[in-house]
Amino acid sequence: MKTQCPCCKAKFNVNDQMVGKKAKCPKCAKPFIIEQLVETPVQTPVKKVETPLPPTPPAATVKIAEPAKTSEKLADKKTAQKKLSKVLFVYCWVAAQIIAGALGMLGVVLALRKAPDKALLAAFAAGDFFLLSSLTIELALFYKMWTAIQDNDASITPAEAVGFLFIPVFNIYWALSMITAFTEDYNAFIRRHSIKTKEFSLVLALVFAAMFILSTTVVTTPFVCVLAFIGYVSKAFASVSYRSITWALFFFSLAAGVGHFITYILFAIKTCDAVNALQDSSANV
Repeated sequence: MKTQCPCCKAKFNVNDQMVGKKAKCPKCAKPFIIEQLVETPVQTPVKKVETPLPPTPPAATVKIAEPAKTSEKLADKKTAQKKLSKVLFVYCWVAAQIIAGALGMLGVVLALRKAPDKALLAAFAAGDFFLLSSLTIELALFYKMWTAIQDNDASITPAEAVGFLFIPVFNIYWALSMITAFTEDYNAFIRRHSIKTKEFSLVLALVFAAMFILSTTVVTTPFVCVLAFIGYVSKAFASVSYRSITWALFFFSLAAGVGHFITYILFAIKTCDAVNALQDSSANV
């Protein structure tokens, strides 16, 4: 659109959106209100308007751009907050598991030495605290990983992923189904949104799910419930006839716990990397 300075009669092109706004003439520097030029017979020499000056950028455009930059920074901060922390989901979990295991073995040693029930109670209670802490971290990881891939095509919600694990007996099936389903949904998610990142390993998820079920069945649940049977535990360890069975169960539980320990670390690292890759891709869009 063409406009004309009412003072020096200079003509120049401006955007249609500038109509009605105040601007300075690039030639005489005097302010005027921009209006569409109605062509009239030219009274001034054509040479004066041969090369129209480019319009100066409006101040309103600059003011609109600044909040946009601010919103982008806020979006980046929110994206960074959604990333999964390996410090929490790997290192803190490992520390809690090691402490819980050490306290559990201490309780076994005290039972073998016929220690008072109060000593057993203290050892297993402290162990339960750290064991439940590690379990809470693990459940939080399940919730977070499903939250990261929620769209209209997700097969499981975060609440379902964690909530159904508290249903007795059914939770054995659900743990296997939920963990392996995540790999399928994650891989479908990155293909659906054209995200360039590595697909999640179904084999890793399957092995971890098996170890999670086994460890929860023979380690976590008995360890949490042992406080109600302190007297029976001490009698079982004190009886010579039960020692071979007790040691066999102990080493079987230890093997299940170690298997779960190793596979969880691998699964948690892979999950953190996979979810954080989604956040990085959304931040770069």
